[in-house]
Amino acid sequence: MKKIWNVAIYARVSTDKKDQSESIPAQVGNLKKWLLEKEISDINSVYNLIDIYEDQGTSGSTFERQAFIRMKQAIEDKKINMILTRDLSRFSRNYVLAGYYLEDYFKVNNVRFVSVLDNVDTENEFNDIIPFKNILNEMYIKDCSKRVRSALLERMQRGSSIASKPPYGYKFEEYYEGNQKTIVLVPEGGEATEVIKEIFTLYISGWGAGKIANYLNEKGIEPPSARLKNFKNKKTGLWNSNTIFSILKNPKYGGYMAQQRWKKVSYKINQVRATDESEWIWGGEFDGIIDKNTFNNVQRLLSERSSGYRYKNGVLHPFSRVLKCGDCNGSMTYKAQYKGYKCSNSQKGGSRCTAHSVKEDYLIEIIKENLIKLIDENIDKNKYYNLIKDIKIDNNFEKELLTVEHELSTLDNKFQKLYEDKLTNLITERNFNNMVKVIQDKQEKLIKRNKELHTMINNSINNNSLEIYNNKIKRILELKEIDREFIEAVVDKIIVTENKEKQEKMIEVYFKFSNKI
Repeated sequence: MKKIWNVAIYARVSTDKKDQSESIPAQVGNLKKWLLEKEISDINSVYNLIDIYEDQGTSGSTFERQAFIRMKQAIEDKKINMILTRDLSRFSRNYVLAGYYLEDYFKVNNVRFVSVLDNVDTENEFNDIIPFKNILNEMYIKDCSKRVRSALLERMQRGSSIASKPPYGYKFEEYYEGNQKTIVLVPEGGEATEVIKEIFTLYISGWGAGKIANYLNEKGIEPPSARLKNFKNKKTGLWNSNTIFSILKNPKYGGYMAQQRWKKVSYKINQVRATDESEWIWGGEFDGIIDKNTFNNVQRLLSERSSGYRYKNGVLHPFSRVLKCGDCNGSMTYKAQYKGYKCSNSQKGGSRCTAHSVKEDYLIEIIKENLIKLIDENIDKNKYYNLIKDIKIDNNFEKELLTVEHELSTLDNKFQKLYEDKLTNLITERNFNNMVKVIQDKQEKLIKRNKELHTMINNSINNNSLEIYNNKIKRILELKEIDREFIEAVVDKIIVTENKEKQEKMIEVYFKFSNKI
């Protein structure tokens, strides 16, 4: 009785480049030819070709390959009992796992394994040379990995991007020095670039990551993930806090070419991990979307807010980060029912501390009174001026200018899309002319307003006397509320202490530009 072999042909290449992908048909064709010759020469067996499994663009260091997984399932379903491959390197370049399949898994499942070029057939006695060939295959891929890493390191160190795609808001540009190609990042100039600028502006203005994400979602702006080719949920894809934080922390937006922020665990394992900053490769500086002063200021705010700032239900309480208990050195948290702050340790079990409670309105009055006093007395004008010149006084000019420039950029993109639709005959000439007129009318109004805002802002800058800043700050101090940005700019810390015997409370305010009050 003839032995029946239900055969699976397995072929693999490690990249999806055209020149190598064509080797899969070559592998399959040669294996089919071998199978026909074997059926003629082996009169005691029948060879049935059940299926052909092809893995393209998959490393031999891993068995997490789609076709291989399907073939493995076919083995366990008893559909095949023989695997035919060109050579051991097509099957695997992982010594340990290859040994497991050849010496364990295939034997348990009664599967015959044939590697044509290596002259390996497990139907015969197991060949002692197989483990050594597997070791050589693994050494080959390990050596390739080292050479690739060395080449990538050289590119990163000279500031050439090694990413497969640019960060959101950027585009790639190439330039050559001799035969050496360098890939650099430049702002793409479209909506994404403006969104990046707006994210940094809003964060400095006191917005949290969650609030910024909700704002972008409400405006209908697609997140960076929507630009991926394999992104399947464009309608449900939304901005979230993690996306905002990843942008705010990315040095490339500040014009710092930091690479290797993520790294493969091993050449054998197709997983990546975040690296420590000490492992980053710095390839110099360039003109980023965000200027370096703004970017560095945001990094400081990220650190400060993560270490001490707390807020609930989207309400920003300006003193949460700067308030400290003078007895236990703990933070003080806002309590809505009290409309003020209490020592966080007093709210925990065990009564570690007393409340040290202080009303928010009372703190605001203290800040107002002492700032007005400092201004009137012109204490240390130079230090004071250096501090307040960077404080953004809310005259709405800057915010309106940001909105106008964003709308102009959006109209430019709409006009470009409209022109492309006309070239492809998606719209009629009549509709095109009507829509162009509407867009141009809007552009003219926005351009006019843009010039007006620049003039007003420049006039304000040109009259940068201490007296003007004093007046602006006094107007802010007349408001009932002081926002977090203002407090972070002028207050270093506020310490609240209690004299339990006298039942007295003392509040010490440390301004960043003056001694304790």
